Formats: sequence, structure tokens, C-alpha cells
Amino acid sequence: MSKFLKSLIVSVFLFFAFVGVVRADLMIQGIDMPSWINWEPIYISYTALESEDNPVEVKGYFKKDGEGWQEVGTSNELSDTFEVVRSYYPGDGVYKIYFKEVNSGQTTPEESFNVDFTPPSGVSEYRKERKDANVYKICWKNPDNDDMDHVIIFRSEKTNEGFSQVGEVSGSKNEEKCFENGTPDSKDYYYVTRAVDHADNASATVGDSEVTTTQVLGTTSTATPTLTPEVVNLLPASEVTGAQEGQILGGETSQAAEPELGAFQALTTQVTRFGFWKILGIVVIILGIVILLVSLLRKRH
Repeated sequence: MSKFLKSLIVSVFLFFAFVGVVRADLMIQGIDMPSWINWEPIYISYTALESEDNPVEVKGYFKKDGEGWQEVGTSNELSDTFEVVRSYYPGDGVYKIYFKEVNSGQTTPEESFNVDFTPPSGVSEYRKERKDANVYKICWKNPDNDDMDHVIIFRSEKTNEGFSQVGEVSGSKNEEKCFENGTPDSKDYYYVTRAVDHADNASATVGDSEVTTTQVLGTTSTATPTLTPEVVNLLPASEVTGAQEGQILGGETSQAAEPELGAFQALTTQVTRFGFWKILGIVVIILGIVILLVSLLRKRH
């Protein structure tokens, strides 16, 4: 085989390698999942960023930790949302999601979160004392639940209605806790408590023996959290190991708005975002092509 033909083959190989590196300039925007979830359905979203207008095909995957991945959606849109219904997460536990861009074979970092629909037990060893005419002291022992988070205290002038929240005490499982509450007058007041876990599941009420209410006492109002997206680089499929569709690395928290940068700082920032090794690969490929072309021209002369 002539030197010219060998050089041509190498040049073609380097060209397609260069195209492959540039094609890797595909990014995807995933969601930063909350640590605990107790609602349904779950919505997972992405936004694919493709500078070359190449077609995209994004698939969303969902699984319980220790089980196999399940595809929950596919889309050719640059931005889309998949609904994950309760049948995909029937029981409590750790769940994971990730996205895969089919054409490039690249995947996003994995997002892990806890699904918890089980309320904790109520507090034990509840007791109340009146320290003076306007101050009550409530004490209890937190339940023996690993995901125990806090106890909410409710008060009313009546035993069967009108309870409102007057306090909240954080703590872990089996802790002894007390709470003092000042009252606006010297009337008799009645108290009940509810234990709340990390997912905002609340226990049954435990409190004064005189309380006869069947009213459902809620926790503090907590809306379904807004999921803040984060932009993450897709990982080449060759670098992903361990999972059926690829093991995913942990994500990062969303970044705050960046201050306006000068020209040099902006360039540095863009280089950093693009990736040092990706840029180095492009530079090496370009230099290889240039060296081959120069070598061919010299041999012709």
C-alpha cells in the first residue's frame, strides 16, 4: 500500500474522530430530584442541547434500587416531560432515574431519591404539666423510626375541635423532647402531637387523654416541591459501567446565576464548560491532520 493511500486512510480516520468529538458536544438538562417523595405521579423532564441540529431521541429510565431499569418514556423533542405512574414505584424505597440519548449512546448522571408513603408511629411517653397559669410544658419520646424528622404540637381550648399548630420540634428517633408553650390567658388548654418523617408523612395524634376529636390534624402546608433542573454533561456510553443501560454518576446541585464576566474570563469559562479533555482531543486531531498534509506536500516536491 502506497504511503499516500496510508496517509489518506489515517486522515479520514482522524476526520471522523474529530466529528465524533464534536458530536459529543451534546448536553442534557435533567431534574434535581428531591431527597424524599410521597406523591404521585412523578414527572421527570429533560432538555437536550444540540448545537449542530442533529436529531435526538431521548429515553427516560426508572427503577427501584437493586432491580432492573424500566423505560418510562421516549421522545424526539429537544425538551419533554415523562409521567411516571404509581405502578412503577408501588413500594417504599430508593428509586433512580436517568436519561439516554439513543443516537449518541450517551447517558445523563443518575438521580436517586426516596419514595416513602408510610407514616411514622406516634410519640410515646407523652406527658403535660402546667408550669404556671400561662405556661404549659409538653414532653414525649420520639418514635423508633429511622426517618423521623420532627413533631408538631397542636393546641385548643376544647377537647373536640379548634386545634391549631403552636410549635414544631425537630429530632431523631427515640429522642426525649420537651416543648414549653405560653398561652394568652389562664384558661385550660389541651394538646396533641403528630410525628412527621422526612417525606412529610404524619402519624396519628397522641396527646391529652381528654381529647376526643376525630378531626384530621394536618401538618404544616407543604406543596409539591418545584424541581430545579441542572445542566449536566452526557457521559459516553463507553465510560458507563455496571447497569443494564449504564451506571450513572451522581449529579450536582443547581448553580446560582453567574456574575457578568470579562472577555478573558468568559473564554476561560466556556473552555471549562466544554471540557479540557474534549478540547485537547480536538487539538490533537487537528494537529495530526495538519502534520499529515504537510508531510504529503513535502513528498510531492
